Amino acid sequence: MTRRTLIERAHAIFEMIEYEDDPFPKSKLQKVGLNPTTAEKWLELITFIQRKPRIRLIKTKSSTIIERVEQKYHTVSRETFMNPNKSYKERFHALNDYLSALITTERLRE
Repeated sequence: MTRRTLIERAHAIFEMIEYEDDPFPKSKLQKVGLNPTTAEKWLELITFIQRKPRIRLIKTKSSTIIERVEQKYHTVSRETFMNPNKSYKERFHALNDYLSALITTERLRE
């Protein structure tokens, strides 16, 4: 039996999440081969990464460059518009702010 790579495990987790319409207990991740302890670690890692600024990888012949796509302001705005506890008005304004800031940042890089 060969061990799955980290990316294969991540794919399995997200494939399961994509096909589940309703919230489900982490124990269901046993279907993709994760015991409860390992599933908990993976879920903690995923939620941690989701709160961090987005990055872009630029691959060259000999190296990989990491570019931060979002600045702190982008991350805070994204957290606001993704927060279901905020009002629709607050979320809408945060989304507009996020897009405006992102477009401005992209234009400055050109």
